[in-house]
Amino acid sequence: MSALSPASRCQASWSKPSKAGLKFRAAQAAISVLWTMTASLTLLSSASAQADFTLQAAPFSPDAVAPGGTSSSNVTIGAINGFTGTVALTCQVSSTQTTTSTPACTVSPTTVTPPAGATATVTTTGQTTTVSYTITITGTGPSTTHTTTPQSLTVLAVTPQFTITVLSPVVPNSVPAGSGAQGTVIINPINGYSSPKRQVGGETIKGITLSCGSITPLVTLPPICSFNPASPEVNGTAVTSTVTVSTFGPIIGTGAVVRPRHFYFALWMPFPILALLGLGAVAGGKRSRKTRAWGLLALFVMTGALFLMPACGNSTTTTTTPNGVTPNNTYTLTVVGVDADGVASSNITSTTSANPTISLTVTSPTN
Repeated sequence: MSALSPASRCQASWSKPSKAGLKFRAAQAAISVLWTMTASLTLLSSASAQADFTLQAAPFSPDAVAPGGTSSSNVTIGAINGFTGTVALTCQVSSTQTTTSTPACTVSPTTVTPPAGATATVTTTGQTTTVSYTITITGTGPSTTHTTTPQSLTVLAVTPQFTITVLSPVVPNSVPAGSGAQGTVIINPINGYSSPKRQVGGETIKGITLSCGSITPLVTLPPICSFNPASPEVNGTAVTSTVTVSTFGPIIGTGAVVRPRHFYFALWMPFPILALLGLGAVAGGKRSRKTRAWGLLALFVMTGALFLMPACGNSTTTTTTPNGVTPNNTYTLTVVGVDADGVASSNITSTTSANPTISLTVTSPTN
């Protein structure tokens, strides 16, 4: 076998690639490109997630308020993958209906660094339209912005009313039966309340009539209340009234001593004797003139003594209890107000505000 030349050996070692081999190599190249693109997208997504934050808001509480009321929500701001930027917070209120004096919404604090918390507060006025409102909270970061799920808040239609509270308790808080104490109550209008006026039988009834609606414990002669003014008028602003609590006790008086009647009858007994002396003196003539003079003088002295005797009586102090006395106890009196329309103070049966009560301790009367 003859030896091959170098050119022949090189030509023999190279052979033309087949079609299958070319397709395989092309597929490998395509897969490599896809893997490179996927890795690049993954790196970009990871870099983007590190600069993000989360924003959530709890439902507003309460979810319904009267005009002039407020409601609030807790806002939570979280960080994702080490987010260190700041987030600016804002709050918006809107309604699908035409409104006046739209509620105002504020967030405190207005700028936070996650993780952090904030409070969103919605404030209404007495003129806020009574419809449903939608509240959204927005957080703006260095490169992204998030908005919370819309929250709802309803402003309720309410009737103007008033409450009564004790501005100052009665003083003194403990008195003997027959004495009294004074304090002050205040009438507070709500939602622009003004006391109405009504004509009843030619008489104008106006203001709020104040009284003590209930007294505990129940006794025969409990303390009684009086107010000054008794029917204060309210025109959108608070007014006060002085309350006086009185009790029943003994009545102390003075008078002259009344002498027994038989005493005065005994004083008249000398008159017949004096009369006889006078007659004897007259019958005795001139000799008895001296005797007659002494008899008339005695008669004059006795008569003056009789008329002066009642004036010499001594005065004395008397104590009476015509109706009895208020028993010893600690009494609780509830103040009630009713206007000309029959509307009563709203906190009489309220579970959220204190009832307007007055407390007074009554002790034994002093002599």
